[in-house]
Amino acid sequence: MKTFYSELRKYTTIITQIIMIFGLPLLLQAQQIRLNKTHPDVYTVVKGDTLWDIAGRFLQYPWQWPQIWDINPQIKNPHLIYPGDELALVYVNGKPRIIRRKGGRPTYKLSPNKRIEPIDLAIPTIKLEKIAPFFSGNIIIEPGTLKNAPYIVGTAKKHLIAAQGNEVYVKNLPKTDNFVSYGIYYQGKIYYNPRNHKDILGVEATYLGEADILRKGNPATFVITRSRAEIINGARLIPLQDNEFNKNFMPQPAQTPKVGYIIGSLVSGIQPAVLSVGVSDVVLINFGKQDKIKPGDVFNIYNKGEKVNDPLYMRKQIKLPNKMVGNLLVFRTFKRISYAIVMDAQSVIKKGDIVVSPYMVQKD
Repeated sequence: MKTFYSELRKYTTIITQIIMIFGLPLLLQAQQIRLNKTHPDVYTVVKGDTLWDIAGRFLQYPWQWPQIWDINPQIKNPHLIYPGDELALVYVNGKPRIIRRKGGRPTYKLSPNKRIEPIDLAIPTIKLEKIAPFFSGNIIIEPGTLKNAPYIVGTAKKHLIAAQGNEVYVKNLPKTDNFVSYGIYYQGKIYYNPRNHKDILGVEATYLGEADILRKGNPATFVITRSRAEIINGARLIPLQDNEFNKNFMPQPAQTPKVGYIIGSLVSGIQPAVLSVGVSDVVLINFGKQDKIKPGDVFNIYNKGEKVNDPLYMRKQIKLPNKMVGNLLVFRTFKRISYAIVMDAQSVIKKGDIVVSPYMVQKD
């Protein structure tokens, strides 16, 4: 019997390795579409809808939306959906498809031959107010980034605490920097690989405010344009980059066969959250751009099975099965860490819980 299970584990490992090499497209295509038992035949999109909610009207699993959404290549942005669009469930060769039967997307004529579609009017994937704070607050950076960043050494009027409108002096600004706007940070939490506590996945840079450069030099002169918290000497400056805020990403199963973990949680762009979270809370997972994770990727969440004493063999313990308790959707990625929002939860979710692609068999 042991030999049988050893062989089974060996072949399972081989299959997993093949998937890691070639990706999950074939696996995803093979999954059966599961329609919501109460799905409408026709639905008219209204203002305030989200793509996730609409997908949930038609499907048991909203992340299967890309498999049933019938893209019209003649439309400039075929993945976008607008209020007024009439969506109909039809069957093509026996397979369900959602088609746009009546378009509600507005267009504006610029010239006799050109029209534009206002993308900002398209419905977002999820409620923007739930994720917007996490695009203007803390960031995840590489170890050593803050240590080598320029820092505030004083203020023009010798204030102990700088605020919006104050001028500050900054040391060690690289001469080659051509940035205008900088974020102001101090070091926050360090996130470690849950499988190797010597491996740092990233460092949280806690957001204090923003500043624009007035004059170069050493020290250089900056003016603080925004302050969210106390800014004191020693605070570090990092150039503000494009934060890639995109409200129109499409939910889809994460295409990684790896097992990941929830490594932390947030309640805003500033402060760490409590130990347990629920629906609409934001968590951090140990997957990022390095793992080809992108906004819209969906993972299932599992609570780890507890170990209990065997009632017949007192010195032995039995590990109970891991239990699926919800799913999350990634909306912002860094190199080795991503921010994700909990979309569904049947139980308490906490740090250390397992995350896997919806189309992968969960492993212990």
